[in-house]
Amino acid sequence: MINWPLGAWTALRGGRKTRPGMSAKKQAALAFVKELLESDGLRIVVDRNYPMDRIIEAHRYVDRGRKVGNVAIKVPGSTPLVE
Repeated sequence: MINWPLGAWTALRGGRKTRPGMSAKKQAALAFVKELLESDGLRIVVDRNYPMDRIIEAHRYVDRGRKVGNVAIKVPGSTPLVE
C-alpha cells in the first residue's frame, strides 16, 4: 500500500499531517454493504450513463433535480459496474 510511505514522506518534509488507512467505522460500513450486495439486499438504480466527454451534460441533468437514480460517468479505459 502506497499510503504509508507517502504519509511518512509528507511528515518528514513538514507538510500536512496525514493518517493513512481506513477508519474502523468505514470498515464496518463496507462489510455491511458487502453483505447486502451478496444477499441481493441492495438494489443499485442507475438513471443514466454518460461518457466522460459529456460530463457537463450529466451535471446539468443532475442539477435539474429530476433524476430517479444514480448518474454514472464512463471513464475511458474502465469497465462499467452496471450497464
